[in-house]
Amino acid sequence: MTTSARPLAATARRLLLRPLPLAYLALVAAVVCWVLADHYLVAHADASMAGVWIFFSTAPVSMIFAGLPAARFWAGPVVGALVNALVLGILAERFGQAGRRSHSHPA
Repeated sequence: MTTSARPLAATARRLLLRPLPLAYLALVAAVVCWVLADHYLVAHADASMAGVWIFFSTAPVSMIFAGLPAARFWAGPVVGALVNALVLGILAERFGQAGRRSHSHPA
């Protein structure tokens, strides 16, 4: 790993290990488990549409991958979940710092 990649990896790790992104990733994992359970454990007369919830929970980034062939199609939810979690981490960090600054200086 180069010296420029280390700060990037450390920043991504710091952002992903905040409570809000972790809760989002846990929610996405729960949706994936539910879809897998629906697919393998529930008998359906017709096709189940439960699989779309994986894409809905990781939208909008995962929708970019929706038109790709099957091998790359499933990269969409993985990339979408990580990008969305990073955005949530950035927002949590920014709003968390703003909240601490406003409380640290009483009016």
